[in-house]
Amino acid sequence: MIPSFPDAFVRKLIAQEASLINAFRRLVEKVETRTEQQLRETKGIHLEPIKSDPPYHSIRLDRGPRAKVLVDGETIVFLDVDQDHDKTYGKK
Repeated sequence: MIPSFPDAFVRKLIAQEASLINAFRRLVEKVETRTEQQLRETKGIHLEPIKSDPPYHSIRLDRGPRAKVLVDGETIVFLDVDQDHDKTYGKK
């Protein structure tokens, strides 16, 4: 898949702790070498749909932190990042 990073996402990402930025870097390396189906099946990544409209997905950055993404064909657009796992799903 081809990762895409809108400016708002980049600004939020660089405000995070170094450990989360490193986790994100490792995730991008995996995203670039896998298909959407492989991302769904790869343990540790957990690309999962979020019940929303449009149909966003959640992808794991590290043990807790997740990113909100939009899968558009062969492109995965990173929209938001949060240390709190539940916020990605809109639970808090």
